[in-house]
Amino acid sequence: MSAKTSPDRLSLVTRAAVEVLGLEGAAGLTHRAVDRHAGLPEGSTSNHLRTRDALINAISQFLTDHDLATISRTAATFESQSALSLESAADALAAIVQRWTDKEAVLTTARLELFLIAYRDPEFAARFAEVRRTFRARASDWLDALSPGAGRHAGLLMALIEGLTSNQLLHAEGRMSRNEMKQAFRLALSALVEQPATVPPSARHGSAKDRRP
Repeated sequence: MSAKTSPDRLSLVTRAAVEVLGLEGAAGLTHRAVDRHAGLPEGSTSNHLRTRDALINAISQFLTDHDLATISRTAATFESQSALSLESAADALAAIVQRWTDKEAVLTTARLELFLIAYRDPEFAARFAEVRRTFRARASDWLDALSPGAGRHAGLLMALIEGLTSNQLLHAEGRMSRNEMKQAFRLALSALVEQPATVPPSARHGSAKDRRP
């Protein structure tokens, strides 16, 4: 990562911190490691984020903003539709999980590290809980768009998203194709909004080209 490509030193440091957390884990998250990863002189990170708590809070805010932007872009694609269908919602959710676990795997691993930090740090857990309430509200909005009142099941939808995300990252032999994830979301959404789900026979196990070797 090059400092010359970033107009904002703090943004550069924060992005580098996210990547260090994702690549090296919480134990490897130090100010010096972030300096090295960002290609900055030693001491640059501590000039902006002096403590470890400041580093972690900056990472949490970065990932929250990033993920909310991803979700907002996806939600915007539905605005032109007269009604949000289970099929389009399932496909959108599968696309998000695929993006998070392929192109953005390092960022997603950093997010999982934040879950572990929150598990061990009650003070951070309290702040992180507010972030999760924001995402729960978005999940509730999506479900209510499918069927008024279905938003009460937002916690179940979040559990599925997090479960599939963890599966894709942590279990190489059990990775699912995008089509398989779409089926999982389609079946789950049909239950959450109490609508019957139909899965074409040809799609029940995913096509050969969808499967990873």
